[in-house]
Amino acid sequence: MARYCLECGHELESREIERRLLDACPACAYVRWPDPKLVTITVAETPAGLVFGRRAIEPGYGLWCLPGGFVNDDEHPAESAARECAEEIGAEVEVGRLIGIYHTMRRDGQGMVALAYEARVVDPGAVTAGHEMLEVVVATPDQAPELVFPLHRRALSDWLLAREQSPA
Repeated sequence: MARYCLECGHELESREIERRLLDACPACAYVRWPDPKLVTITVAETPAGLVFGRRAIEPGYGLWCLPGGFVNDDEHPAESAARECAEEIGAEVEVGRLIGIYHTMRRDGQGMVALAYEARVVDPGAVTAGHEMLEVVVATPDQAPELVFPLHRRALSDWLLAREQSPA
C-alpha cells in the first residue's frame, strides 16, 4: 500500500472518513479508497465433464480449483476468463453466460469481486496443465474434487442449480 500521497507526496495519515478508517493526506484532499481486486472463475465444460486444476501456486498450492484469475486493467472480464483458461488448462473456450457475481475478503484484508462464467471447451483434446497447475482433470460434477476456494464452490453450486432449473 502507498504510504505517501500520490498527489503531493506527503506521508499519509489514518483518518476517519464516512465511518471508515482510511489513509488520507494531511496536506491536500487525497484519500486512498481501497478498491477490490476483480477476478474471474470459469466452469469449463467438455462432453466428458468439467475441467478442474490442481494448483501449482499459492494460495492453495496442491489443492483443486476451477480455472480463473485476476482481470487485467485492459480486458473485459469475459476475455479474462478465456485467457485464464488458455493459461491454466491449455484450452480455448467459448465463454457463455454469467453464472454469478461474488464478493469476499482475502486473508490480507483486501476485498475481491469474482465474476463466474460458464464456458465450453472448444477442443477437449487440448486440455493440459498450464504453468499454474500441477495437473488437470475432467470430471462429472458428482466426481469433482474438493475445491479449495469457497467462491469456486459457490460458483459450481450456482451453475449446477441453474442447470437443474433450466428446461431440457
